Amino acid sequence: MRLLACFQDDQDQEMRAYADNLCGLLQGQISYLEIPTMGSIKPIKKEAGDCDLIVFGEPKQSLINRLLTGHPCHKTVNQVPVSILVPRRPRWPIQSILLIVRIEETDEAAVDWVGRLARPSGARVSILPVSPSYHSVYAPISSEETALGELLSPYTQPGKQLRYLSRRIAQWQIEGTLRFRQGEPEWQIRWEVIDRNYDLIVIGAEPYRCWQRLVMAELVAPMLGWLNRPLLIARPLWAAHGTEGDERHD
Repeated sequence: MRLLACFQDDQDQEMRAYADNLCGLLQGQISYLEIPTMGSIKPIKKEAGDCDLIVFGEPKQSLINRLLTGHPCHKTVNQVPVSILVPRRPRWPIQSILLIVRIEETDEAAVDWVGRLARPSGARVSILPVSPSYHSVYAPISSEETALGELLSPYTQPGKQLRYLSRRIAQWQIEGTLRFRQGEPEWQIRWEVIDRNYDLIVIGAEPYRCWQRLVMAELVAPMLGWLNRPLLIARPLWAAHGTEGDERHD
């Protein structure tokens, strides 16, 4: 397991200690990369192919720089084809993890990371399946009860996928519970985070292309706008070598 910790030179030592502890938990190797204030992600993209996880300390920026260059965290998540952990207000040890399931392809990558982290730490895992995004986009008249029914039914694709992911966690002998909420997906997540004191949130990454993220009701960018604790955005390992990589630009 190879980790790349990206920080500014003067960033919080607590954040650096978190990256070191994470490396120890994963029994991996860690290297450090100093990132520029202006928020360019070219150095990160250059090093990303040799690592499994990037621990990204958000660089401090003036409002002018952020308006000119965009939020560096959003750019990194959308353009770097590696799983990324943003350690806001780092919490250690990791005792409770929230896994957000969207019934999307990258859910499996998120479950993989939960397994890597929860097994050695003994953390409890809560699984929050948010209503599939197609309900709000393609079927606005669908009721919340219909969406929940599809998640619970053993005969629908969302229901089958949720059971498959839950079984994977159970097979690792990880203590896990299913959580269900009503409302729009973003607010389901907000209320769950407010109600429970999670040490880490894990969610599968969204597509690289902007129009795809809009169609599927983007969640990661809004979470980066309000979340006040560590967030791991998971990508499958093959994503680093996907054909979409040639289409991403700084």
